[in-house]
Amino acid sequence: MKNRDKFDNLSILLILFIVLLISLFFYLYNVEKSIQNYTSNHDKVTTLELVDKELNNFSISMNQFSNYDQINQNIEKFTQTLQSLEKTLLKDYPANLTVQRKLKQVKNYFHTKVEDIEYFKSLNASLISGSHFLFDLQSTISEDTTIPLESKNLINEALFYILRYTTSDYISKAYVLKKLHEIEAFNKKSPHIFVQNFYKQSMIMLETLSILKKTSNAIHKSKLYNSILELNKVLDTIYENNLFIQKVIAVLFFISTLTVLLILIITHIRSLKNKKELLAFKYAMQHSDNTIVITDPSRNITFVNDVFEKTTGYTAAEALGKNPRILKSDQHDEAFYKAMNEKLDRGEKWEGEFINKRKDGTLLYEKASIVPVFLNNKLISYLAIKLDITEYVEQNMKLAQAASVFENTEEAIIIADEDGKVTSVNAAFTNIYGYVLDDVKGNNLSILHSGIQDLSFYQDMWNQIIENGLWRGKIINKTKKGEIIPIWATIKKITNQFGKVVNYTAIQTDLRELESSQAKADYLAYHDPLTGLYNRVNFEEYLSHALFVAKRNENMLAILFIDLDRFKVINDTLGHDIGDEVLITVAGRLKDALRESDFISRWGGDEFVVILENLTTASEAAVVATNIIDTLKEPMDIKSHHLITTASIGISLYPENGEDANTLIKHADSAMYLAKDMGKNNFRYYTTELSKEIQNKLDIDMALHNAIEKNEIYMVFQPQYDLKSKEIISVEALVRWENKELGFVPPDKFIPIAEDSGTIVSLGYFIFEESCKAYKAMREKNIPIKQIAINVSSIQFKEPHLLETFVSIAKRHNIEPSEIEIEITERFIMEHTIANINMMQNFRNYGFKISIDDFGTGYSSMSYLKQLPVDTIKIDKSFVDDITANASDTAIIEAIIALSKTLGYSIVAEGIETIEQEDFLRDANCDIGQGYLFSKPLSRDELIKRFS
Repeated sequence: MKNRDKFDNLSILLILFIVLLISLFFYLYNVEKSIQNYTSNHDKVTTLELVDKELNNFSISMNQFSNYDQINQNIEKFTQTLQSLEKTLLKDYPANLTVQRKLKQVKNYFHTKVEDIEYFKSLNASLISGSHFLFDLQSTISEDTTIPLESKNLINEALFYILRYTTSDYISKAYVLKKLHEIEAFNKKSPHIFVQNFYKQSMIMLETLSILKKTSNAIHKSKLYNSILELNKVLDTIYENNLFIQKVIAVLFFISTLTVLLILIITHIRSLKNKKELLAFKYAMQHSDNTIVITDPSRNITFVNDVFEKTTGYTAAEALGKNPRILKSDQHDEAFYKAMNEKLDRGEKWEGEFINKRKDGTLLYEKASIVPVFLNNKLISYLAIKLDITEYVEQNMKLAQAASVFENTEEAIIIADEDGKVTSVNAAFTNIYGYVLDDVKGNNLSILHSGIQDLSFYQDMWNQIIENGLWRGKIINKTKKGEIIPIWATIKKITNQFGKVVNYTAIQTDLRELESSQAKADYLAYHDPLTGLYNRVNFEEYLSHALFVAKRNENMLAILFIDLDRFKVINDTLGHDIGDEVLITVAGRLKDALRESDFISRWGGDEFVVILENLTTASEAAVVATNIIDTLKEPMDIKSHHLITTASIGISLYPENGEDANTLIKHADSAMYLAKDMGKNNFRYYTTELSKEIQNKLDIDMALHNAIEKNEIYMVFQPQYDLKSKEIISVEALVRWENKELGFVPPDKFIPIAEDSGTIVSLGYFIFEESCKAYKAMREKNIPIKQIAINVSSIQFKEPHLLETFVSIAKRHNIEPSEIEIEITERFIMEHTIANINMMQNFRNYGFKISIDDFGTGYSSMSYLKQLPVDTIKIDKSFVDDITANASDTAIIEAIIALSKTLGYSIVAEGIETIEQEDFLRDANCDIGQGYLFSKPLSRDELIKRFS
């Protein structure tokens, strides 16, 4: 069915009317804009005409000193106006060749005229200069008594006609030449140098005047003005034609809109009549005892009665507007629905049975009748009348289930309720134990206990079932006749969608047939059922024997404690099924990486332990560890997931690090944690220094628990400044700890320990509170800072109400969230999940800014960052330290700044200690600096005193 069928005629007409009305207003707006463009273009053409006349007027003053600045301004004004007009016309009429041709003519004539004017200006300047010289020479001649009077008269007369020739067209050039020749002839009789100079200069001036007149005439006869008029005429013609078309289209728009409005009114009147009929029909359906569902022609629910709500669990508000597919249970194949829809599409009644699904997920069986409803020969809805037959169907299904599941298996199956009391057993249970259902129904299975396994065994079993939902193991039971039998049992906890226990199921395998060889029992007792590796029990037995042999033969032995990195992330995000497959793959790779003589076991979870015997040097263990690390870091493809997991390995040596199993395992475990602290994906040997370090960490952990109460924790603040203006713009809050016994403990020592122990949560809230309090005091003292940067641990982001608490603290101190920058580490970036991204986005939605601290020290990249809501990148001090010495670090910094700028991030460089570092970062376009060059971290009062 087409999309338009989803709307009734009234809706379509209303939408059409609105579209036409909006289109009309939009079109009239464009018409008005077209008129404004025409007016603007016409004004520009008029300006060109006026400026052209000014240019012509300039060429009239041939013997006068003209204002060249004014004429230059007119030329510039004409140029700018012409360029603006050309840009507008090419935009408005890109395909009109006539406009382009006329524009080109105007430009060509203008360029010619400008060249003539420039030539005129040079001639005019020369003429004025010559005129001054002639006047000065004439004055000199007049005062010279050695020159005859007749010669003076001829000179005065010639000068008069030269000036007349300049201003009048009635004096010819030939006449002036005649007068000058008379001077030349007379001077030959009575030669004088002044007279001779006057004659030569007058000839030059006369020739200049002649050329100047021709140039002036060319300027006046320029076709520029006519070409401007022609362009204006073309624009007027185009405008008149467009205006006529626009008027016609506007009239058509108006007529169409009015027509649709009339049809809309008529349709609305008809729809009111139909509505009354449908209301009567609806009222009749509301009081039915069966489920009533009415859908529109597109089969979206428009009505349900009270019985529908009681039967399905959906309220009317939840169902209205939805397709009846919300009840679909996937119990029917597509052919079922296809046959039903085809019959309904033909306008025929359909009858049959549905297997639907209630809101709570339980199945709902219904006998249904669906009828198409027509009004005025038009399909207006579908009416479905349904009868709930669930109870009848479920009774039949229970009978079939009991027959198929319980009676057709050779293994005993027991189903118990949430209290562990038996509700059902199968025939195999009776065959194995001799008990029938009536013997055990309503009771727990303690009647099967043989007494061989004590109470603690069963308590441990039930603890694992409750905590993990599953237990596998060997149980020694007894039959009704008292026969002791070994059983391999798998007991699983069954919960509903709300996590509530509804049943326990047990599948038991009779091991009596295997007792002769004990193969299966021994295997299950000494092997990990998931990976097939030796289990912890087998490991401990083998290690005791291996230590005995090593001691007797005075051989070296190594314990490799292997823990997978980030396995919990895979297990929690992708599920236990994927996690199990990862463990199986890792086990296979470990076996491939080791010798046949090496012993490997799964210690538990994601931990594996390897025993290396008969070593000659300690470095042999390193070779094996390196091989394991290289093998495990290769990607693995598991159920369409491309996964990478690495390993951290701790190594302890016999007899150097211990002579008993517990000591060696403990030391290997400690070394493994050191490997994780050193960045994971590597191995570390146990040393006595490591033992001291572990004790030191323990001391720090113990002292840290009450450090806040003892007022040992305090805050300092390091200014951040604009690298260009060298002015303070913000501060970073830094935590410090001074303990009476331990002395000053650096943050990089106690922060990781606080994160491991969970103390970081209370410490983090303390840091945020104290930082806000200090920022408020700085602002009250008019310190010119815009924000404060506060470090927040990735562990603290797991707090459920972190955002609300931070907002409350900021509000209590009258600080806007936009004044607070939350600094997170690259560890948080590398572990970014949907939840982390949403958390960061929620912080930004409240106004908080987000920055990435110590950027470049981990494995994050800009491809990650561009997906995250981040405002600022902080370049780590380790890169800044080597700016002048390490070209690769310099290139990295430039790349980080360039990419950050591209993505719109601000950049802060940490650890600036020299002027050379500062100059490089400023020239590299870094925004903000921080370091001892500008200021060391200061207490609140010290900072206020220095910068207020």
